[in-house]
Amino acid sequence: MKNKKRSKNKFRQSKPEDDADGARTADKREAAEDVKKDPHNGNGENISQMANRKQKKEKVKRKNTEREADGCSAARGENQPEAERLKSGSEGSAEGLKHGAGVQVASTNRQKPELSKERSLKRQKLQKILLRQERVGAEGPVERMQMEVAVPEAAAEQSRSDSLRSRMEQRLEAARFRYINERLYSTASGEARRMFQQDPEAFWVYHRGYTAQVQRWPANPLDAIIAYIHKRSPSLVVADFGCGDCKIARSVKNKVHSFDLAAACDLVTVCDMAKVPLGDDSVDIAVFCLSLMGTNLVEFLAEANRVLKMRGVLKVAEVASRFDNMQNFISALAGLGFKMTSKDTENSHFFSFEFVKTGNVPQNVKKFGLQLRPCLYKKR
Repeated sequence: MKNKKRSKNKFRQSKPEDDADGARTADKREAAEDVKKDPHNGNGENISQMANRKQKKEKVKRKNTEREADGCSAARGENQPEAERLKSGSEGSAEGLKHGAGVQVASTNRQKPELSKERSLKRQKLQKILLRQERVGAEGPVERMQMEVAVPEAAAEQSRSDSLRSRMEQRLEAARFRYINERLYSTASGEARRMFQQDPEAFWVYHRGYTAQVQRWPANPLDAIIAYIHKRSPSLVVADFGCGDCKIARSVKNKVHSFDLAAACDLVTVCDMAKVPLGDDSVDIAVFCLSLMGTNLVEFLAEANRVLKMRGVLKVAEVASRFDNMQNFISALAGLGFKMTSKDTENSHFFSFEFVKTGNVPQNVKKFGLQLRPCLYKKR
């Protein structure tokens, strides 16, 4: 029966309304003749409606594709311009319209695995970087500790090396000071002066060594002489034989002539103390403080007699151990025209004397044979 009804419906005449609907349908068919149905659409929808929906979907997919493409380019470190990305997106959309929604969906499905692979590679790289940083961070404190330990060890080694070098230099300078000191006591003043002229550094070695020795003394005999000058009139003229660093000239108001074999300051007149550049009878006070050195010391005292005024004062201070026979020393100065007025031999280190000029020095002073024991420093 069903077949009959269908056959009747097939051959029955169409009504006018049906004819009008058929005409419109025919027009739509003619307009859409060239448009193919979507092979994936089982309901047989209108292709134009499908195209509209596909265009909307295409726009959304295009935006998603561009975003994903931006993410991929960032992961790869590429710097593709925005115009090229838009161009590639528009070309992809055009191809999607040509080949249909199925082709576009397939291309999108193909891109997703590629993106996931790139993202996974990016994650792996980041993980490796993090692991490397963690290892460096873990090893950093150990290396810093090793460096902290190594630096003090190197500093201590350098300090020991510097200390050893300093001790060796001090020993060498002390040995050289002892040698120069012995030369000054065992040679004449002219030879000593030539030694300092040929080797100026030798004078400074001796001066530094002498200053170090003075600091060990319980008292400096030069201070007592300065105190004596302060008590006298500031108009008196002073001659300092063997002045060293010119302490007298820097301490008193008097006019002071400072003589030595080499200059330790600007106030020194460099000369042989057996021949000083002063006129006869021009000085009120002559001083020899630890400066009667050399084998011709009698000539120093004779020169002091020449420049001193009559009744002028001679001050002498020397190391106590240099005097074998004090009376012989006093007698020798009496022969050179000096009379002793006072002495201080109570000090265990130094003897001090004060003489007054009572007459001129004789012609032949060498006959007196005045000598003192050399003051030699022991090796420490």
